[in-house]
Amino acid sequence: MASAGPRFPAPPVTTTDALKALALLLILIDHVGHFLAPDWPILRVIGRLGAPIFFFLIGFARSRDIPWRWLALGLLLTCVDYLWLGRLTDLQLNILFNFALIRLVLPHAERFLDRSLARLALVLSGCLLAMPVVNPWLEYGPEGWLFALFGLLRRRSLEDGPSWFLPRDLAGMVAFVAYAVIEQQDYAFSLPMTALLLPGLAGIFLILRDFERGDTRLQPPAGLRVILRFCGRHSLEIYAVQIVLLAALGSLWSTGGGNNETGDGDE
Repeated sequence: MASAGPRFPAPPVTTTDALKALALLLILIDHVGHFLAPDWPILRVIGRLGAPIFFFLIGFARSRDIPWRWLALGLLLTCVDYLWLGRLTDLQLNILFNFALIRLVLPHAERFLDRSLARLALVLSGCLLAMPVVNPWLEYGPEGWLFALFGLLRRRSLEDGPSWFLPRDLAGMVAFVAYAVIEQQDYAFSLPMTALLLPGLAGIFLILRDFERGDTRLQPPAGLRVILRFCGRHSLEIYAVQIVLLAALGSLWSTGGGNNETGDGDE
C-alpha cells in the first residue's frame, strides 16, 4: 500500500479572519431575529454589534478597489429586501453599496484630514448632519462612514504613531455614541435591552481600538482554522447567502402560519 503524502498544517488564523467570523456570527443572530423571530428583541440587540466591525475593516484596509460582486450582491440583496417588505416604502439600498461608496470616498477623506483635529471635527459633524437625509435610503448610512473613519484612523495610528491616537479615539467615540442613539431609536429597545446594548458596543469599541493585523495568539484546531479562514476570505458571500436563505425560510414560515412582521431599522 502506498504511503500517504505529507500532511501540511492548516495556515494560521489571522486577527482579521477572527474579527470577520465574529461579525458574521453576530449578523446571523440579527438576521434570525429579523426574518424568523421578530418577537425576540434580544436577537436584534446582539445583532447590532456586527455591522460596526465590517465598516471598521473597510476603513482599516488599504485596498480601495470596488469589486463588481459587491454591486451585484448589493442589488440582489436589495431585491430580496423588497420582496420581503412587499413595498418600496422603507426600502434601503443594501450595505454593500455603502461599502462601495466608502471605498470611493475614503482616499479623499484621508488626504483632507492631514492630522488636523479641526478637519476631523468638520468631517464628523458632516456625517452626523447627513444622517437624517441619507439613512432612509442607504443601509446604515453615515453611521457606517463614521466606523470606516475610525478604522482608517486606527491604521494611521499604527503606521504613524501617537499623533493619531486622539483622532482615532475621537472618531471611535463619536461613531459608537451616534450608532447607539440611532439604533435605539430605530428599534425602540426597552430599557433592559438598551442596558445590554451599551456594554456590548463598548466591548466592540475596545476590541477595534486596539486591533492589529497578524496571526491570532491562540490558534484553534486545524479544522476550525480552515472554517475561520474561509469566513475571513468569503465573508461578504457568506453574508449574502445567509440573508437569502433566512428570507426564504421566513417566507415559508409566514406561509405556514408564522408571523411575518418586520420592524423598522436596518437589517
